[in-house]
Amino acid sequence: MNPAPPLTPELLAKLIPMGALRPESKRDLARNATLMDVKAGRFLFKAGDKADQALYLLEGQVELRDPSGGVLSKVIGETAAAQHRLPHQSPRKLEAFCVTDVRCVAVDNHLLDVMLTWDQTDALEVGEVGTESNDSDDWMTRLLQTPAFQMVPPANLQAIFMRMQRVDAAPGQTIVTQGEAGDFFYVITEGRCIVTREQPGQKAVRLAELETGSCFGEEALISDAPRNATVTMLTRGSLMRLAKDDFRKLLKEPLTRRVARAEGDALVESGRGLYLDVRLPSEFQNGSLPGALNIPLYMLRMRLAQLPQNKGLVCICDTGRRSSVASFVLTQKGFEAYTLTSGLNDAG
Repeated sequence: MNPAPPLTPELLAKLIPMGALRPESKRDLARNATLMDVKAGRFLFKAGDKADQALYLLEGQVELRDPSGGVLSKVIGETAAAQHRLPHQSPRKLEAFCVTDVRCVAVDNHLLDVMLTWDQTDALEVGEVGTESNDSDDWMTRLLQTPAFQMVPPANLQAIFMRMQRVDAAPGQTIVTQGEAGDFFYVITEGRCIVTREQPGQKAVRLAELETGSCFGEEALISDAPRNATVTMLTRGSLMRLAKDDFRKLLKEPLTRRVARAEGDALVESGRGLYLDVRLPSEFQNGSLPGALNIPLYMLRMRLAQLPQNKGLVCICDTGRRSSVASFVLTQKGFEAYTLTSGLNDAG
């Protein structure tokens, strides 16, 4: 076997879907990745094993077998098939037998999923709520007029407004900081904010300016990913904030409708629904559900006009993390949206 290659971002860039990540994300993954050398005649994993790690075959040959030992396919290092993760459903549904000595890159599956979600929610961290209106409008009325809030049960709405906390803020005060854990959902009740994103070695990029009635911060709470932008007050103002646990219980759950695979199939087969795969195109091309439409999560807001208004959209990804964000965003925009329970890893 060749000398072990260095685990660099450049190596990860050749692998799917890691090649689509931002440079800083690939660097983070490279620091946390490991190399695995396994002798011929041994198993990389067996059916029923927990899939904590995403495994990419660099060298050697692996047979993918069903639990009874039947050979389904072979994967050889340095081929197109080896650019993709070996089957990563959890628990494992297949076995990976080493025909020769093999070398793999192992990356924490949870970390990879968080990185994919974080990178693709760049354009989603800001939820716009009627920003065309002027500051004198009643922020609570405007919030209740949005499609998403109209779906929340009245008892939940009452609890939301009772549990919201008022925060007075001065010009230049930072409300949320990029990289920190999400803790609150915010609504601007007075004043204006600026949203910026830091890039290593570069000046902060200005993403948006928010006015009274805008809300932000929900995607980090849904995906459990760090904040991907910083929000700073431009003027003196005030905000109402809802704690993470209250947001999930009172707002996220009523708006995040989940369906099992059988329900999703029935909706699609009847013509009343459509599978919307929000993974990257490289992931989608490696396999998805029949008839699914692929719009990556980071492009979702920009391509809303391409989605049918008269069908239920069943959002899908590997784990349910990115699809939960997508269905929440779509519900905010007035679509009938669902999340496939457990994601594609457990879809069939």
